[in-house]
Amino acid sequence: MQQSLRYSITLNEAQLDYLSDEQQDILRMKCLKTFIRMAVLEETKVSGKNYSAVLHPGQFMASKVDLARLWGCNRKTATRIVHEFNQLGILRSESTNRTTIHTLICLSAWFTGWRLIKSGFFDSNPLVKPIKKLHRIPKHVPPEIAVETGKSDSANPPDPGGTS
Repeated sequence: MQQSLRYSITLNEAQLDYLSDEQQDILRMKCLKTFIRMAVLEETKVSGKNYSAVLHPGQFMASKVDLARLWGCNRKTATRIVHEFNQLGILRSESTNRTTIHTLICLSAWFTGWRLIKSGFFDSNPLVKPIKKLHRIPKHVPPEIAVETGKSDSANPPDPGGTS
C-alpha cells in the first residue's frame, strides 16, 4: 500500500450520520475504512475452489466470516453491517454460490502520487433506504425501583412553600 494514497469519497447526510453514530456495537467508520483498504486499484483476476472472478477498481471479495474476524465481532453483526451499508447506498454486494463481491459506490477515485484512478461504480446520488435503529439501553443503568402507586400521604402533605 502506498503512503501517498488519497481517496475521493462522497457521502450524503444520512450516510454520514450512520457512519458517525458511536452508540452502536461496532464502529462503522472502521468498517468503511476496511472496505476502502480492501478495494482493488486495478483490474484483478481472483480465483478459488470452483470459482473465478475479475475485480475492477472499487471492488473486493470478502465473506461475512472474514469481515467478522477483521472487525472483532460475530458473523451476524458483520452481516447486519454489510446489509446496512447496502441499504444506505455506500456499498453494493453481489453474492454467488461461491463468494460475495462487494462494490464501493461512494468512492469516486483514488489519488496515488500524480496518478488518478477512477472508479466506474461511483454513484453521486445513490438510493438511500432508511434504517431502523434499535434503541439500546446501556447495561450499566440500574432498573427503576420505585413505582408510583397514586396514593397520597395525608398525614404529611407536601409543603407548598418548600420550607421543610
